[in-house]
Amino acid sequence: MFFAVIGAKMAFSAQATVALKAQSMIEPGVIRLGEIAEIKGEEALVKKISALEVGKVGEPGRKTRVTESALKNFFIKSVASSQNIDFNGAKFCDVVARSGLVSSDSLKTLLLKEVRYRMPSSLKEGKDWNFEVPKVPNNIVAPERGGKIVVNLSPQFSGIGQEVATVQVFNDKKVIAKYTIPFVVHRFEYIAEMRNGLHKGETIEEQDFEMVWQETTFQKRKVIKIAKEAIGRTAIRTLKAGEVLVDNALSTPYAVKAGDVVRLFAKFGDAVVQTSAIAQKNAFKGQTISLRNTDTGKDIMATVSGSGEAWIN
Repeated sequence: MFFAVIGAKMAFSAQATVALKAQSMIEPGVIRLGEIAEIKGEEALVKKISALEVGKVGEPGRKTRVTESALKNFFIKSVASSQNIDFNGAKFCDVVARSGLVSSDSLKTLLLKEVRYRMPSSLKEGKDWNFEVPKVPNNIVAPERGGKIVVNLSPQFSGIGQEVATVQVFNDKKVIAKYTIPFVVHRFEYIAEMRNGLHKGETIEEQDFEMVWQETTFQKRKVIKIAKEAIGRTAIRTLKAGEVLVDNALSTPYAVKAGDVVRLFAKFGDAVVQTSAIAQKNAFKGQTISLRNTDTGKDIMATVSGSGEAWIN
């Protein structure tokens, strides 16, 4: 009888109780039983059971379920007899990897930082352009520790109109989430607007239009943005007061005009020589005209290659 009592005490001292929690939050990685349950009993056994790996939840914000059945029938058997373990908690535990949340406002700030970096420094934010994100994910899940968010704009970023960015969430060096976020860069510029109406065939003068500040984000037409590109050209259709002045509503501008001083180029082998000449007539790009060399006074035939320049044939 004495030995039976001692044996009973030894058997009792080797037992442990496991109270599984209904929910638990842990650092991303391996799930150990001691993190998701309250374990009491014989010290050595409790220590062994607490360190038992019972699953994995590798990514921040992700959830996995550990069941009492799996613990009894699989995990516990690897370190102790299931007869020595009593379960008296929840039937399963939903385990969530600890995470942080990135708000939509924070994400917009990150996007705007990249847009600022890519926009030409000559353009002033809030005047020449502004930034809009119509729809942005709210509360992106990210690692609470050691994670980072990387924003990349499209290689085709133009700085005007509809654009797109890719947002990647990293856990250490691993990408755990990826989002594609559309946004709009609104642009504002001075463009020509008709002050007076003109009939077809009439020449446009400086007083006929004014430069006004307007949004040009979604302007598909080639509007006049420099006053001198319109002055002296002919209307090829009726122009009404108040309408935006577009390039194809006017006759093609001359690249050089009679009397203009033109940069004159000539190629000799691998060398290019430049001098000045005076255009003898109005000409469009591609036309061959006579120019008078300002140094020699001689007339030279040359082909107009652009505004204010020509090449000797």
